[in-house]
Amino acid sequence: MNARLIMTAVVGILAIHAYAQPAKTKPEAWDGRPKPLRGDYQVYGGTLSEGIPPTSKNRKVAFMFIGPLAKQLFGQIGPDTKVSCSDAEGYRERRRGDLTCTQDQDGYSCYFGLDVPTGKSTHGSIC
Repeated sequence: MNARLIMTAVVGILAIHAYAQPAKTKPEAWDGRPKPLRGDYQVYGGTLSEGIPPTSKNRKVAFMFIGPLAKQLFGQIGPDTKVSCSDAEGYRERRRGDLTCTQDQDGYSCYFGLDVPTGKSTHGSIC
């Protein structure tokens, strides 16, 4: 139940950010309806790299989403980082706080995390 409530809140926050368009592009007509979100999540304890099970006092959720929202956010949080997680050709990375968005040959992806006991954001990817 708590995970569902958290996910609903996170999607709502992301939807608000998704509708704020840069001045260069004409924004899509806002209709106030939720949009589908494509991606996945991982619940864990410790850090993402440790791969330990979560506990009631040490539970985090890493979210990854792709598609139109990831593309929009990538365009809004620029510029590209000077030092990124990959040196692959065509790879681009942008960060703002705990939100990281990337562009590569597969398209756009964004990552962020949530520390459930504290309610604070955290990184959602390893790098």
